[in-house]
Amino acid sequence: MDSIVPNHRPQIGDYPTYYQNYFSWATDDQPLLESYQYSIQDGLEFWHGIRESESEYSYEAGKWTIKELVQHIIDVERVFVYRAMSIARGESKVLPGFDHDAYVENSAANDRSWASLLHEYQHLKQSTFDFFESLNANQWLAKGEIEAGKVSLLAIAYIIVGHDKHHQRIVKERYLAKLRKA
Repeated sequence: MDSIVPNHRPQIGDYPTYYQNYFSWATDDQPLLESYQYSIQDGLEFWHGIRESESEYSYEAGKWTIKELVQHIIDVERVFVYRAMSIARGESKVLPGFDHDAYVENSAANDRSWASLLHEYQHLKQSTFDFFESLNANQWLAKGEIEAGKVSLLAIAYIIVGHDKHHQRIVKERYLAKLRKA
């Protein structure tokens, strides 16, 4: 069965306003699943452009390293895919929030190789795509509630795309700009 993704963006009220920033990163000129597939390739090219020696860099004391930031992207995507699956399956309970700082602190990302993080990133992205592709039209229209407020499954898909792009921009502007200054 082919996925039937709505051809409109989520509207205000389909997600907590905290996530508004992420919607600007998904392209308007492509259907959502094509945009997500493009974001996988684009993300892999971006992250693979960072050397192992750069991956442990933090642009300021107390800020995450690039490895920790990628682990954060992975962790957040897993949480949001769980939320999307729960909503698609009819969960009526409020889905819990999470402390992303505690997740990073306990991730041991800096103990891993850069290659292992990128391997996990790639496989998670494909798994997320496969999940979204499996949804039917009714599931795409489903709504639920997370600790931060009401959210549609469609909004979650856009949030996932935008969250990764948001952090790529931060790495370009705050990490790589300082690291690669000549």
